Amino acid sequence: MQQKTKIKWLLFHEPVELFIRTAKDFQRHVNELTNDKFDFEIMTWDDYAEKYLDGEIREPITELKKGEIQITQVFSDAAGKHATDFFALSMPYLFSSHEHATRVFEGEVGKKLFDHLYEKSGVRGLAYTYSGGYRCTASTTPLRTVEDFANKTFLRENNPIIADMIDLVGAKKVSNLLSTYTDEIKEETDIAQTTYPRYHVDATKKQKYVSDTKHSMFLTTILCNEEFYNSLSEVDRGHFYEAALRASRVERKQSVQDAVDIKTLPEKQKERGIEQVIEWSDEEISKLRKIWAPLYKKYEKFFTFDILDKIKKA
Repeated sequence: MQQKTKIKWLLFHEPVELFIRTAKDFQRHVNELTNDKFDFEIMTWDDYAEKYLDGEIREPITELKKGEIQITQVFSDAAGKHATDFFALSMPYLFSSHEHATRVFEGEVGKKLFDHLYEKSGVRGLAYTYSGGYRCTASTTPLRTVEDFANKTFLRENNPIIADMIDLVGAKKVSNLLSTYTDEIKEETDIAQTTYPRYHVDATKKQKYVSDTKHSMFLTTILCNEEFYNSLSEVDRGHFYEAALRASRVERKQSVQDAVDIKTLPEKQKERGIEQVIEWSDEEISKLRKIWAPLYKKYEKFFTFDILDKIKKA
């Protein structure tokens, strides 16, 4: 009997239930395509740190590059710290629909982004996934207009585009580094960017109002260690890409449906502590678009290729 090849898959982000189903779906497809040649160890960050790092916290892409793990799924912003073109995916009102997003991820732009990541980090991208799809805004008081953002406290992460978006609506940044992020800092904020399926992870209990701003996509990506990838046969490399494509399509579809269910079903909102979902009018969405429109000019030459134009035209 042939010995199975071991794969460590790290679930770095929360909510775990969103990421574990993608990992298990990928596992199922790989084993179907390869006649069960691989043995997957799918671990949460806590499990991995306890078992392999004596509780030490490390950055997932660094662990991937070192070959300590073979596959992980991370936020696009985390990839952006290694390859800045990934920050483009956070631009406001960039994707007109989920169909548009699919054309981008599975077409020329998606490939160029992964090429950029490989050039900068040596990590191989397999597929693009969501973490709930379109973003919404959680807040401690109802946000019904653009003006309601003024002077609200907001956690700024490392993405410069998101930082500029916060500034342009007149909100105040509480922290500007992920390394300084704590639960205490999170509790100080009035507003959080999230998605409906991620709400219970990103929002505090006080942020019980959700404004359906749909201002950008919350995206993740499945990444693979290069040395492990090179150890695969050419046929199995194709199987891994096919498994990732299948799993990513299912994940995006599930994320969209999860968001619809939470947005429309009061019992699911109650489970998460959402008191009210606020639909923004077309007029307010247009005002928000106008306020953020200058970012397209500002970041026009920030990236290594004309990614914003290519995404718009995809």
